Amino acid sequence: MKFPGRRFGAIALGALLAASLARADDERKTSPTVARETAESNAKTPAGRRYESALESSLDTWLKRAIDRCGKGVSPEDAVSFEVFVRISDRGEAEEVVVTPETAVSRCAERDFRDARYPHPPEEGWWVRVPIELK
Repeated sequence: MKFPGRRFGAIALGALLAASLARADDERKTSPTVARETAESNAKTPAGRRYESALESSLDTWLKRAIDRCGKGVSPEDAVSFEVFVRISDRGEAEEVVVTPETAVSRCAERDFRDARYPHPPEEGWWVRVPIELK
């Protein structure tokens, strides 16, 4: 005997589960306010000041190219400065990247920040702030 309702129920359950997981992922994303406060607090420590210097040197190798590429063809009105907050693992990888405000340029650059390698931070999950001035 076949139960057509079962197939529909399984499909509906799968769709609900997928939507629930997507919503949970959004809820886990750190807000720009929390990322900013944590990054600013980190930067004020002696270890944070030393790390900021190493971070700036590492950004020199790729950041300008990324911003030039992402800003290419963008109208002057859309070339808005933004901030990037990166939570860096003890291996020097981006665990999370938060941009604010979200614009075409900041969303494009977000990928580069995700893929970049960073100096090993003073602690696991170390937040940093990278201001990007476009005007």
